[in-house]
Amino acid sequence: MFQQTYELVLFFAIIVVSIISFVKIRFWLLRRSSEKSKSRFCSVDRSNGTMIRKLIHEIRNPLNSMSLHLQLLAEDLEIQIPSDHTNDLTRVQRIQDEIQRLDQLLSSFQRYANLPPLQFEVVDLKRVIEDVIDFNAPEAILQGIEVNCQIEDLPPISLDADQIKQAILNLVLNANQSMNKGGKLHIRVILLGTLVQIEIEDTGVGIAPFYQDRIFDLFFSTKHNGTGIGLVLAKEIIEGHGGKIQVESQQHQGTKIILQLPIDLEVNQ
Repeated sequence: MFQQTYELVLFFAIIVVSIISFVKIRFWLLRRSSEKSKSRFCSVDRSNGTMIRKLIHEIRNPLNSMSLHLQLLAEDLEIQIPSDHTNDLTRVQRIQDEIQRLDQLLSSFQRYANLPPLQFEVVDLKRVIEDVIDFNAPEAILQGIEVNCQIEDLPPISLDADQIKQAILNLVLNANQSMNKGGKLHIRVILLGTLVQIEIEDTGVGIAPFYQDRIFDLFFSTKHNGTGIGLVLAKEIIEGHGGKIQVESQQHQGTKIILQLPIDLEVNQ
């Protein structure tokens, strides 16, 4: 029986690893294809976005079935397994963890694929940033993070408020995750001529020098459960607005993300 159990666990493990590899390769190829089309903003165009959504749907159905079967297998093992075969149960739990990670990866892909075209309107950027801070407040309190915010008076700015909010929130949440034992998060917004500069600075673990050039690479993450999509999404949104994003970081001391967005001069004339 235990030989059969081992073979079943091994089968599930191979399937999960294969799916993760397939999804990453397929998504990378779709993104490269869209980049070659030189679309102005979203690197996943409408046809590729539809393909990704279909792919996610087709993967999630068997994935849910696998998760259910593994749960039943784990329950059987807990009842029947002798003490000298507990490794079988550990293997099952590890595969369940990988299935959960794959589900999170699919959710990230879905958010990326569902990113709509930019809808520009004149907005109060200060209010947008304050909404992000309010949304993040409960998480910051739970993690013991002290949040300090300084926002200069800003002119009306033409941008996509929802997507800018998503980009800034991604960066703030990433800062939170770097300070799992508490710390300080400083958000500063200033005017620099025809630019608005947004600085998001944390006192977290920082980024090793040899990783700093890769943090905006698709799928790259220094976190065990990271998908490597949140920062990519933030970068594309900022650049879609004609802006820039850069990183300053010192390992074990913290990281500062600097965003620069152009002010539409015609709006303010």
